[in-house]
Amino acid sequence: MKNLIVLTFLVFGIVFGAAATGKELAEQRANNLSDKMIVELRLNNYQSNKVREINLDKAAKMLAVEEQYAGNQEVIDQKYKEICAERDRELERVLSTVQYNDYFGSRKSLTKSDKQYMANLTKKSEEKAPVATTSGSASESTVSTIN
Repeated sequence: MKNLIVLTFLVFGIVFGAAATGKELAEQRANNLSDKMIVELRLNNYQSNKVREINLDKAAKMLAVEEQYAGNQEVIDQKYKEICAERDRELERVLSTVQYNDYFGSRKSLTKSDKQYMANLTKKSEEKAPVATTSGSASESTVSTIN
C-alpha cells in the first residue's frame, strides 16, 4: 500500500513538474524575444508590456503545438504560420507604423535568434539531467520559429 502511494505521488510530481517546466520555457522564450524587440524597436513601457504579453501567449501556443504534433513537422509548420500571423495582427495594433515596418523587416533575424536561443535551451536542459518523457527521445524534439 505504501508503495502505491509513493508511486502515485511520484507520477503526479513528474506530470506537474513537466507542466511547470513548459510554462517556464515559454516565459524564457517570450522574454528573450521581447527583450530583443524592445531594444531594436525602441518600445515605450506600454508597448513593452503588450509585446511581452503577446510573445508569452504565442510562445505558449508554439510549445503546445510542438507537444501535440510531435513528429509531424508539416502540421507544426502550418500551425506556426497561423500563430505568427496572429502575432503580426496583434503587434500591428500595438506598434507604430514605423515600428511595425521595422519589426516586419527584421523577422528573419528575430526568427534566427529565436531558433538559436531554443537550441541552446534544449542543449542546456539535456546536459543538466535527462528527464523521462512519454513522447519519445530527446532527439525527436523540435525547435519552433517565429515566422
